[in-house]
Amino acid sequence: MSIIFRCNNCETINDIPNNHQYRLCKDCGKLITYTPGEAIIVDDIEIGHNVFLQSGKLSTSEAEKFFQITDTHKQKISDIITAFEKKSAILFDIQSTNLPDTVLSILKQSKTQSLDELIRNCRLFDISLPKLEAIILQLKKEGYAYQPKSWLILLA
Repeated sequence: MSIIFRCNNCETINDIPNNHQYRLCKDCGKLITYTPGEAIIVDDIEIGHNVFLQSGKLSTSEAEKFFQITDTHKQKISDIITAFEKKSAILFDIQSTNLPDTVLSILKQSKTQSLDELIRNCRLFDISLPKLEAIILQLKKEGYAYQPKSWLILLA
C-alpha cells in the first residue's frame, strides 16, 4: 500500500509507503509531509494511481479527481499520522557542538535510517524542519549521506 500526495511547495505528485510520514520531494527537494486533505491511499496493484504518479503535476481535471478520492481517505490517513506521532524516539548520547555533527551522530546511532525517525529524534535536540532540511542537503553535498529512496537517508 502507498500514499500519494502533492508537494506543498511545487505541487509535484509524490508517493510514499504508508508507514512513513516524511520524504523529500522528488522535484524540488523540499522536506514535505502529507496531510489528510492532500493525500490518497492506494494498493500497489491498483492501476489508477499510476495516472497521478506519471502526470507529475495535476491538470485541472486530474486535480478534481484527486481531491474527490482524497475525501474518502481522510480517516485512514489521519489514523496513519496518529500512529506515527505515537512512536517514541530513542534517547541518544550525543556530544557534538554543532547541528550538522548532531544530525550525523543521530544518523550513526539510528536503527532504521528512515527520514521519519531522523526527524523525530532531531526534535529532541530542538532542530527545526527547515534547519534539518538544510543540514541534510549539506551532508549530501559533502558526501556523508545519500538517499536511495526519498524517505530513507543513509550514511555514505
